[in-house]
Amino acid sequence: MSMSESTGAQDWRAVACLAPGGERLLCVGESSSQVRAAYAGAWGEVIRDEDRPTVRAISLQRWAGQAWAGTWEHQTYLAVPATRGGKASASETGEAVAAAPSPDAAEVEVEVEVEDEA
Repeated sequence: MSMSESTGAQDWRAVACLAPGGERLLCVGESSSQVRAAYAGAWGEVIRDEDRPTVRAISLQRWAGQAWAGTWEHQTYLAVPATRGGKASASETGEAVAAAPSPDAAEVEVEVEVEDEA
């Protein structure tokens, strides 16, 4: 088996990291590509208008360990959608970034292509 010993279908998730320390679960899925495709749509459903300015990053996480005992491990940051509709800002294209997205990122909307990862 791979690094994850879990056999459940929900091995990946996207979590919005809020300042000064809270978090909100956006979505879970079977693969990173499934979560990447779904998190922007969940953004408008899960994150309240008043909480959007406090979102500092969106963490893509993978379950590591047994199905009954393990931890969520951060893999990469995802683009923080710029609008309620869930489109990413121009400075974020859905690719991995080295650090949390800046709150000063450009607010130009772009379509994001999602690459399949198995």
